[in-house]
Amino acid sequence: MDESKRQVADNPHLVKNLNTGIVSNTDQDGYKAAVARKRRNKEIKALKQEVHDLKERIIKLEAVVNSDK
Repeated sequence: MDESKRQVADNPHLVKNLNTGIVSNTDQDGYKAAVARKRRNKEIKALKQEVHDLKERIIKLEAVVNSDK
């Protein structure tokens, strides 16, 4: 590590640039895992919304079918 950067105490994946004060996370595996987790959560949310929409449509269809009896 060059002189302008220093590891943050108690965290081997955080490095502070002493010139700019910016703290960077160097844990690439952790970053990839976070991106994958965010993508999965987004997909799950979309699927939940789709199931909700389908349930609503079924309820409406049942109402139409039952009103014809």
